[in-house]
Amino acid sequence: MSTLRRSVRGHLESGDYAPVLSLVVADRGVVRALVSLLCDPDELLRWRAVSALGQLAGAHPDLAQPLVARLYWSLNDESGGIGWMSAPALGEIGRFAPQLLSKCVRPLVRYLDEPFLLAGSLWAIGRLAPAYPAETREVVPEVALCCASADPAVRASAAFALGAVGDGRARIALTGLADDQSPARLYEEGQLVTKQVREWAGEALSRLRAA
Repeated sequence: MSTLRRSVRGHLESGDYAPVLSLVVADRGVVRALVSLLCDPDELLRWRAVSALGQLAGAHPDLAQPLVARLYWSLNDESGGIGWMSAPALGEIGRFAPQLLSKCVRPLVRYLDEPFLLAGSLWAIGRLAPAYPAETREVVPEVALCCASADPAVRASAAFALGAVGDGRARIALTGLADDQSPARLYEEGQLVTKQVREWAGEALSRLRAA
């Protein structure tokens, strides 16, 4: 592991993003280090790399712009890799730098048919909702169908996305999760948080009522 990657990893372990953003000004290799950490064995580190890429995009959109095509490419079978964290990274980049991901929501929806990418794509749609309200409302019917998934992580991620979008059409799908006691772990506020699916759905319904 390079000294730079070790340094970036250490900051992410402590949840301290500011030094990473400072480092990138002097060494653009930080961007490569963050991308490599999307494949780190530590799940929390992978997600914090997603957060760091989003903040980097907001602070330095010129450095993040070349990443967008690369991340989309990594979602395709032709890229030679699954790119599990690419959809969340795109969602976070789009949240902080909307200008970099023009018409990005519909391309992400196409990956709702890919089991290994599904939860991450749903999470990304939820993160994109504030920046792309019209586009994310457009995909509510497809996201709502994911509430019937056999995978509790997918059901929870769909609930998260629907709550973030805040469209009343999601109410029936979310209400259907009211008795779902399956545990599901999602990334929230820099941490991996485990709740029952019904709790994730309840929070989403509360957001609908507040909308």
